[in-house]
Amino acid sequence: MNKKDVITKSTMALLPAFHEIYQTELVLDSGERIMSPKSVKQLLDEACLSRGSSYDGRIKSVRSQLNYNKKTPLMICQHDHIFAFPIMSPSRYTCIWLFTHHIHKFTHENGKTAVIFKNGLELEVPCSMAILIRQREKTITAMYHFMLPKR
Repeated sequence: MNKKDVITKSTMALLPAFHEIYQTELVLDSGERIMSPKSVKQLLDEACLSRGSSYDGRIKSVRSQLNYNKKTPLMICQHDHIFAFPIMSPSRYTCIWLFTHHIHKFTHENGKTAVIFKNGLELEVPCSMAILIRQREKTITAMYHFMLPKR
């Protein structure tokens, strides 16, 4: 496994690479962009497996607990608070995954929607503000559900 293409707390986004060798571009909070030959799903699955579950297991858990059956947020690591959400169906190659704890705000100007990260990086995304807001809300709800002690 290439140590550079591992999802960590510093991962801000996963983008489709549109390249003949590379499938995914990882955007890090340092501003670095890492190209990976692995698919987004492979990277997410590896990230979950290294933390004791699988992509499918984590998705199934969120779906059963919160009834989020479409564009389900992913709890990669409860302990490190690594949660991500897709901006469209994860089955689409063009799906971008955003990591909640790095997001500062969303903007919509001149017909373009963008994510502004806490480090100042701006990423244009092919979806509406409403989708971004809803996906972030679902992810925050999942974070609180899985991180707060049960009574």
